[in-house]
Amino acid sequence: MKSARYFVPFAIASSVFAALLLLLIRHGLHQDAGVFVYPLDDAYIHLAVSRNLALHGVWGISPHAFSGASSSPGWTLLLAGIIRVAGVHVLTPLVANAIAAVLLLLVANLVLARALPRAGIAFLTTALCAVVLLVPLPGLAMVGMEHTLHSLAMLCLIALAAWISSRPKDEAIPTSAIAGLLLLAAFSGAVRYESCFGVGIIMAVLLVRRRVVVALLAGAASAIGPVWYGLYSYRHTGLYLPFSVLMKSAGHGTHNSFDGLLTSSVVPILLLMTVALLVRLAQRELIPASERGPFWTYGQSFLILVVGTLLLHDLVGPTGWLMRYEAYLYVLGVVALALAVGEAKESAAMPASLQATAKWAALALLVAVLPLGLELLHRAHHGYSDVAASIHDRYVEHLSQAQFVGVNMPHDAVIANDIGFLAFYAPDAKILDPLGLGSIEPVRLLRAHQPMDPAYMQQWGAKEDAKLAILHTDFPGMDTMIPTGWVLVESWCFPHNLVFLNHVESFYAPDAAAADTLRTKLAAFHGVSPEIVRYRFPHDGTTPPVPARGETAFCPAP
Repeated sequence: MKSARYFVPFAIASSVFAALLLLLIRHGLHQDAGVFVYPLDDAYIHLAVSRNLALHGVWGISPHAFSGASSSPGWTLLLAGIIRVAGVHVLTPLVANAIAAVLLLLVANLVLARALPRAGIAFLTTALCAVVLLVPLPGLAMVGMEHTLHSLAMLCLIALAAWISSRPKDEAIPTSAIAGLLLLAAFSGAVRYESCFGVGIIMAVLLVRRRVVVALLAGAASAIGPVWYGLYSYRHTGLYLPFSVLMKSAGHGTHNSFDGLLTSSVVPILLLMTVALLVRLAQRELIPASERGPFWTYGQSFLILVVGTLLLHDLVGPTGWLMRYEAYLYVLGVVALALAVGEAKESAAMPASLQATAKWAALALLVAVLPLGLELLHRAHHGYSDVAASIHDRYVEHLSQAQFVGVNMPHDAVIANDIGFLAFYAPDAKILDPLGLGSIEPVRLLRAHQPMDPAYMQQWGAKEDAKLAILHTDFPGMDTMIPTGWVLVESWCFPHNLVFLNHVESFYAPDAAAADTLRTKLAAFHGVSPEIVRYRFPHDGTTPPVPARGETAFCPAP
């Protein structure tokens, strides 16, 4: 029976995860003509960078030059290693994520079963299924990026750090535990820079517990990946951070402000964790001093580490974009909540005179947090439905244009503000990104406090001999970048876009001669989704359509 606690919950939760993931894949294939598509363009950026690193030794979206388009050095290196061994496959990130998700559930099962020796199979199964549904794990794996692996790494890191923190101050920590903590800190920092939030809290708790050397070593280990990448990037560009981090931190990202602390998508789990911590502290005070256990129990240490990480990330970290940025916080939060509930049930009983009051207080607390539970169910629903919708959005919006370039202009320079699909499906094209995720020129302009204006765009395109520009002309600010000398050849309008809210991509040529060639190639291209409304210029006017930004839009007939 005891061994079943280590297997049955994991088996059930893994089966639920696999079933939901397969349903997502089946739904995507059904609505996208049998083509597998990730719900975000970013997954293809990582794939393209990893492929170029593995096959050409170039860290970039194209094999022509370095570009800091990947904000996860560890994930890029992992994919590059797989590609080096197994070749280029669009499903590689999905398979890696599925494996990471199953390992995550295994680790969560081991943590809970060992920390809560009296917890039953039903309790453990409920906790693991909550991880699957509330993160939500199938949608996170389907995104095809590093966030599932990051969640696994952070769970292992916090779990080991909680064990070290729970040891008595005068007890020596085994060398193997310290080595494991340092390896996990280094790995987490290399996978995502947001790991610094958790590592910072771990360092603070270890310092409180007078583990000064371990705390300092953990901080240093977590910096190995970012520092290595920074030196590598600086050698090529003179910049230490990935382009995406620089551009997003300058105002194009999803970072929270203090005013948004209580409105971000982290709030439900943060409030639940805060309530759990306060309840545990109150329960401890109600137990006679002679019967109290140590303050730094494993579950309490885990809970404190998680609440600190949640709060720090919510203050200064990114959230949203199909729930991927905060996913690791929900993994940690659900496990911490299960540990808190389990330890509360197993702790010493409070005085009989207070038990009736405690029951009523518990009932009142349950009613008070019910809205948070409903919000978590809302998250679980959208974690599936939004990913399913976004898969089709990317198929309609990005795949056709990438296939057009891959077939008709495979070796040309192309200016584009969505680069992932192009980089993957047109691997030899030279892609110029005016938003700066894949090209250094816009990053240098931003650092010099200069705009990407039409004159610079014209000069940049001419210097690189760009034959085509594919731009989302209803993207905010894009109209201020387009040179007047460019020729508008065609626009595509797509009626649904859940994540990015824009609906028009337009094809420009640098001059009249190039426009005639482009017009002929577009007219002969029939691999366009039937949902797209095509506008051919000058036959259908002189300017692209401008539908209202939002999840859905009306594309007028040409």
